[in-house]
Amino acid sequence: MPRLHASVEEVGPFTLFIGRPGGWPYYARPQLGGKTIIALADVALVLAKMRELQIPTSIEWVHETTPTLLDAVGGEGSLQPQEVPLMVLELPISVEAPANIEIRLLRPSDRDLLAGSQAVQQVGFAVRGTAIGVEGAAERDSALKAPTAQEQEMLANGAIRIAVAMNDTGQVLATGRHIPIGDVTEVVGVATLPSMRRRGLGAAITAALVDDARANEIKPVFLTAGSEEIARVYSRIGFSRVATGYVAERRGFEPIGHIGTKTP
Repeated sequence: MPRLHASVEEVGPFTLFIGRPGGWPYYARPQLGGKTIIALADVALVLAKMRELQIPTSIEWVHETTPTLLDAVGGEGSLQPQEVPLMVLELPISVEAPANIEIRLLRPSDRDLLAGSQAVQQVGFAVRGTAIGVEGAAERDSALKAPTAQEQEMLANGAIRIAVAMNDTGQVLATGRHIPIGDVTEVVGVATLPSMRRRGLGAAITAALVDDARANEIKPVFLTAGSEEIARVYSRIGFSRVATGYVAERRGFEPIGHIGTKTP
């Protein structure tokens, strides 16, 4: 799929997505229909191009379609591959929001809620996993900043659909989004404030995004879970694992958001 707000460059057997300055840092992936055997030299070539362009080094792929890439990435040495379950919605299961929680799909005019959504993602993804933590409203409010023009533009033209879970005072506690392109969409960026975890907010957000996609006759709906533990949460909503994805990033690089956790 084409990535909005990114240019494309073919580098050896890879397609490299180059984000706009100040926008989301994208990644390289094996070319669709390209060579299935990728060597260490191929990986070195695309990483050198990323360094030349001064963009974060990141490669994403589906293991079953390019099985040789994992060994090539491991041999390169500077990248840290993370296995992520690739899941597709089979039969959606109805999920009710917890008591006193409102689930809302954002409108372009919801600037404050969009800022709250971005802040919750920043706090939530800084504390990995599903365990309850101490980080909550104070950390979210400290992370608040004006939404980027790119986020506002994408929300206005329907390139992203964002859901938030709010308490009875209108404070954002959890969020997520899906990215429709044609008749397929990916659920990404589902995050909950650590202090509010294990209350069903993430499941309710995901269910709302699924309902929105189906209401707009968009299918399939897919996602990549950040771990097997997170995959079990999605399986309870109706997602099934179909393959294994990998995200390989430079050691120590901590983006906010995507495969299952990142934000495009």
